[in-house]
Amino acid sequence: MYTVKKSKSGYIFDLPRERIAFMFLKDGTYMMFHDEDFLCYSMKPVEISLEELERFEKTGEMPELVKRLKVHEFPENCIVKKLPPIDEDLKPYSPSRKCVVIFTGFQDTVIDYIEPDGITYAVARLVDKPEKVCRFVGKGNYKIAAVKLKRNEKCLGREEFLKELKKLKE
Repeated sequence: MYTVKKSKSGYIFDLPRERIAFMFLKDGTYMMFHDEDFLCYSMKPVEISLEELERFEKTGEMPELVKRLKVHEFPENCIVKKLPPIDEDLKPYSPSRKCVVIFTGFQDTVIDYIEPDGITYAVARLVDKPEKVCRFVGKGNYKIAAVKLKRNEKCLGREEFLKELKKLKE
């Protein structure tokens, strides 16, 4: 079942490795979707009604657009990108996965993360340049890794990150 966040400006439907977001703007409704494999976001309004979104929230009945997204049938006016594989170091921990996209002020970025005992272990990578990576361990939101990546701030090296991950098994 999706976790739902709702505001005057939109809806977000979340699963651990999937997000479907709708943003209400003056000229229509825009959307962003990602799962484990793909990122898709609209550059023009998409066809979906507020009633369909409300029904999805209340009953779980998926609108046609959402059904198509989930089987990777993406609307024509969307930017679609294949995501890099889940981070190998985090993979054994079954991490969650979220994306931040260009119209939120970031380059398209994928973040794999876990949050045991209130500590965030996150790996952010640019979708178009997956070799550009930032690893973060600490208190705070998983997006910290994406912010550090965006600002070219100091991030943990892989060895340091692995050392921190190893402490979880102890």
